[in-house]
Amino acid sequence: MHRRGFLRASALLAGGAVAQRLGPAAPIERRLYITNDVGISVYDIDRGHALIRRIDVLNSGDYKGIAASVPLGRLYLTSHRLDELICVDLAGDQVVWRKSVGPYADSHWVTPDGRRIYVPTRGDIFWRVIDAQDGSEVARIPTERGQNYAVDPIGDIGPHNTWINRAGTRVYMQVLTVPYVYVADTTTNEVIGKIGPFSNGVRPFTVADNERVLYANVDGLLGFEVAEITRAPWGGRVIHRAEARTPPERFAEIPEPPQVKPHSTPSHGVNVRPNQREVWVVDGVYGYVHVFNVAWFPPAQVASIPIFADRAERPHPGWISFSIDGRYAYPDGGAVIDTATKKVVARIPTSEKMIEIDFQDGRVVNAGHR
Repeated sequence: MHRRGFLRASALLAGGAVAQRLGPAAPIERRLYITNDVGISVYDIDRGHALIRRIDVLNSGDYKGIAASVPLGRLYLTSHRLDELICVDLAGDQVVWRKSVGPYADSHWVTPDGRRIYVPTRGDIFWRVIDAQDGSEVARIPTERGQNYAVDPIGDIGPHNTWINRAGTRVYMQVLTVPYVYVADTTTNEVIGKIGPFSNGVRPFTVADNERVLYANVDGLLGFEVAEITRAPWGGRVIHRAEARTPPERFAEIPEPPQVKPHSTPSHGVNVRPNQREVWVVDGVYGYVHVFNVAWFPPAQVASIPIFADRAERPHPGWISFSIDGRYAYPDGGAVIDTATKKVVARIPTSEKMIEIDFQDGRVVNAGHR
């Protein structure tokens, strides 16, 4: 055999031996992490959302946020019980550290590189930028506090919800009762603009992947408002108000809706399906998830999905999340919805704080967001 051919054959044989020795790649294991009263319940997404185990986190509860760092393999909870940010190692289900990071740590977000956590502290005016490795504070972004309502008051009215773009270059921040969403640059940690005004104080919100449109629940509205996002300078204005329609038969079943609304507003949960073509919004009074097609403008309601198994039930969903691939929707309220068929396909005890985390060979390889 010619020497060059011999070397090539040897290399192929060596490569085959390596491939045979290593074997096929381990499968991806998709897990859904959901907070419960005293920690986290873990479900197997690919086995009908079967319960796998529970992780108790001692002296914690009343969770306000959940997020994960893929590079560090860690999960982060904000717990209002002792007012802490808690770091959990996902390989061993062990608490790594827990720290007080300010008064009333709320709904945080981890940057895509897994290095920083942006934590709103509702008891003051800041978003605190936290080192995901050791929990130390590296910066603060000042915003403001709102002013409470005379009707349907909220309680603490400071910094509340967070969203960060895929590049990790901008953070969007919502303050209770304030009709704007702030935008900050994550390199400088300085505010570069704000979007609005909305018709009332902004509640949960989400942003399209291309950062051209923001969808926001606002106080008093069953549905959401749509704002365009402008650049140079960063800002934007509201361009549409999408009011959801509850099926009329539900009004007959609940002729007297509760005087005190969950979260003090009809819709406290909105999210964009990962395909970017639909916005899903919760009906916290009548127990539905309403779906809007946003592939065209204005958005059009295309489905209303009851999350109750029995019409006598009175669920009050307060959030909605998606699986990473967009196949499942997870509203707070106990239902798992197939996003293609718009049908409930499983029932598990969900909460407002849940995310998908994927593993391969015991290592974290992907994580979603709440």
